[in-house]
Amino acid sequence: MSPRSDLFPESWIDEIELMYRGADPAHDFSHIRRVFKNAQIIGQREGADMQVLLWAALLHDAGSTTKLSLGSEESESKRRKTAEDLLKKVGLPEEIRTEVLYAVEVHRFSKGIIPVTLEAKVLQDADRLDAIGAIGIARVFMTGGSLCRALYNPHDPFCKTREPDDKKWNLDHFYRKLLKLESGMHTKTARELAGRRSAVLRRYLVDLEEEIRDDPVENINLK
Repeated sequence: MSPRSDLFPESWIDEIELMYRGADPAHDFSHIRRVFKNAQIIGQREGADMQVLLWAALLHDAGSTTKLSLGSEESESKRRKTAEDLLKKVGLPEEIRTEVLYAVEVHRFSKGIIPVTLEAKVLQDADRLDAIGAIGIARVFMTGGSLCRALYNPHDPFCKTREPDDKKWNLDHFYRKLLKLESGMHTKTARELAGRRSAVLRRYLVDLEEEIRDDPVENINLK
């Protein structure tokens, strides 16, 4: 679903896309397009202010370049200024800019903020949907690889007897975050979409467990 429309003329979309040049692959402009699509579907069904919501979807990661910078104080300040400058340039009224910036500021999972506006709730839902399902699996392993994290803990890959540590083991991110996202969705529409995507995650984990069960290396006698 292309962002290009009367609300978002081609010149503005081109400028926004440039803001994501050099972003890490899990948060580049293809991610923005997917979140925009999710937001459009959810927002229309839930009765959100689409002007606020869709500008927030387009700008929610603008100004961040790497996974490590996301959420840092410096990154947050840069991201807010990047979004605010563009919204002023577009000529949106102050009240609209305020609502857009609020949604952008509270959307990140790591902040743990429950939004108070419908548009911010929908943006959180739309962004978190892109972290689960088939695309979510691709993104989590792409990010983990770029950060040089090991694929999984060889002694307990599925966190059955330990707390997940996704700073060290990439598969642990499923248990630390991804499998929890469905229950945290704010809107009925997002919960329905998340249910189908969460099922993809669970099927993947079942298949993976079957493939890596009884690692033969552990049974090798080198004496």
